[in-house]
Amino acid sequence: MNEIRVAIIGCGKIADQHAQQIRRVEGSRLVAVCDREKLMAEQLAERFQVDDSFDDVDCLLKEARPDVVHITTPPQGHFELARKCLEAGCHVYVEKPFAINLQETQAMLSLAEERGLKITAGHNYQFGPEMIRMRELVRRGGLGGAPVHIESVYSYDLGDATYVKSLLGDEKHWVRSLPGKLLRNVTSHGIAKIAEFLVDPPLTINVHGRTSPALRSLG
Repeated sequence: MNEIRVAIIGCGKIADQHAQQIRRVEGSRLVAVCDREKLMAEQLAERFQVDDSFDDVDCLLKEARPDVVHITTPPQGHFELARKCLEAGCHVYVEKPFAINLQETQAMLSLAEERGLKITAGHNYQFGPEMIRMRELVRRGGLGGAPVHIESVYSYDLGDATYVKSLLGDEKHWVRSLPGKLLRNVTSHGIAKIAEFLVDPPLTINVHGRTSPALRSLG
């Protein structure tokens, strides 16, 4: 089996989880990391004993020659980064949210298909024990038939400052500039949990949102 050469673009908080899991995949090796802030890339490389770190994506693709690239930047840059990686012949794993809008998503998928490459959205919760168990129950007929109504709930504790302090403490945090802001950043988790069970498209999607007094008080 040939070694799978993997690179990470975007060396923020979530990149450590990607690096840890890449280590677990037999036959794969994290060969390079990249971030516009060179120090961030250097620190990730040091933590995970990676040979090369870059602050320029084009240089990474040319010099490290990865087979697979994990894109772990804010989603505003996913489209352009994925395009470069696909055009360089790399398979691409894109952190959620996959893209900013439908047009970017369709273009990314079309380019991957055109180049004969794989591209996927990263939803790490899809492979936890509860999701595996749910699939087993559905396969065994636990729903009693095809799904008619499905609800999905995803949440986390905004009171846990260790998790959300970067967002709450920064009025220019990238999450705040997303269409839909915080909701846009987390809603894909809820959708991903149920998408595989929606077996009879086309679908009509109705979206309702509100900001609670608790959220308003947090800014």
